[in-house]
Amino acid sequence: MPIQNPYNILVVMADQMTPFMLKATGGIGAETNHLSKLINSSAHFSNAYTPSPICVPARSCLMTGLYTSTTGCYDNGDPYHSFIPTFAHYLTNAGYDTALSGKMHFIGADQLHGFRRRLNTDVYPSGFIWSYPLPSDSDITEQAFDFVPQYLSENIGPGWSKELQYDEETHFRSLEYLRHAPKDKPWMLTVSYTNPHPPYKVPRRYWEMYENADIPLPNYPDNMDDTYSDFDHALRRWHGLHLRGDEIRLPENLIAMRRGFAALAHYFDDKLGEILAVLDEKGLRNNTIVIVTSDHGEMLGEKGLIQKRSLYEWSARIPLIIDVPGEDARTINTPVSLLDLPATLIDVVGQIPVLPLEGRSLLPAVYGKDLEIVPIISEYHGEGIMRPSFMVRLGDWKYHYCHGSRPQLFNLVEDPDEWNNLAGHDEYSEIEQNLNHIITGGRFDLEKIATEVWDRLPLKQVVNEAMKANETHWDYQVDQNASHQYVRT
Repeated sequence: MPIQNPYNILVVMADQMTPFMLKATGGIGAETNHLSKLINSSAHFSNAYTPSPICVPARSCLMTGLYTSTTGCYDNGDPYHSFIPTFAHYLTNAGYDTALSGKMHFIGADQLHGFRRRLNTDVYPSGFIWSYPLPSDSDITEQAFDFVPQYLSENIGPGWSKELQYDEETHFRSLEYLRHAPKDKPWMLTVSYTNPHPPYKVPRRYWEMYENADIPLPNYPDNMDDTYSDFDHALRRWHGLHLRGDEIRLPENLIAMRRGFAALAHYFDDKLGEILAVLDEKGLRNNTIVIVTSDHGEMLGEKGLIQKRSLYEWSARIPLIIDVPGEDARTINTPVSLLDLPATLIDVVGQIPVLPLEGRSLLPAVYGKDLEIVPIISEYHGEGIMRPSFMVRLGDWKYHYCHGSRPQLFNLVEDPDEWNNLAGHDEYSEIEQNLNHIITGGRFDLEKIATEVWDRLPLKQVVNEAMKANETHWDYQVDQNASHQYVRT
């Protein structure tokens, strides 16, 4: 269903943005007035999920429209093949000027994956160093990386960070691009901020807006520790919660992390507002499709958990808004995936994928047509877990599968906070079997995943050591020729 006019396309991404903290999407905490205004003229997908609740795999799915188990991109130190076409390749071949400003967390030698150019380099490493080496004396799942300090009140508040510095550059480069956007061809700009990803260091004026904000805190049942699955226990070890989990549950830390997150979400919302204002200023708004989303969510103390990687709602759900000029505002409650965005973009420009995509175009829903209810799948097999793990959302039901462990089954209408595990109950056996079959029925090669996540670690370790010895990197070098900047020519 290609759009007849060659609309420009603007994709604006946040990092680790859970919709449960945004007032624009019905959440709590963050004032997001620009996002609210955009939703009032857009298609809002209120049940959108990440295909993988961690940065690099989620972004590999965003770029390719394929599951991370298809691309083999399992963790934050994994590349995906450069011969897999991305939406940027298809849009380039459709005549678009394709540019990227900000984070896309490409791993490996290909730091463009179809974009004509990047306006700045990435914020995080491009090598394999975030695939952790095999320990000599213990299972890797016993290793702990202490994320807890980022979530303690003593480390949250007004300040500055490298992440904020990066986002300021990302924002400036984006505005610069839009003010001088090509006039002889359509353009596609992806703007990807790293906030509100922790650390929760916040520009003072934003912190002052939230330092006394009354934001609801999670409710913990008395038996919460008994509800943890094997997957949860592995993540708690990986995030350092097996040693310091009680600290995370203290009210002073819960309110601090939520205030910090809300303040940085507000910061992102103001950046979005400035970008949209430039579109208006340059007369581009009526000829530009605007998409706002995130790679994954953030637990923020829900269930006593932090960070992402989890398959629970606060980690797996994302915002997704698509504004096509002239189309009516509507809310689509049918579950969808970030995996659907590449198919949508390729549909917009009328290209035909050479490889069938594993997502679907959302343009029909933007135009008001009902979407078929299909299984929405998220997967995480990487550090801390190191075995095949999946989530399936189908209608009101949500199923968690972790290889070799007891599954979890939730009815999200009756149990939106996912406390009552119905797996193993006779009255729900049919729905459990159906959802289990989606994962185990041959669609995914579970044994291959279980083997590959381990077998590639020593290979990467050799490469990491050699690159360190050679002092080589794959970082993208931005072309900034001083003689061609400003009015010097």
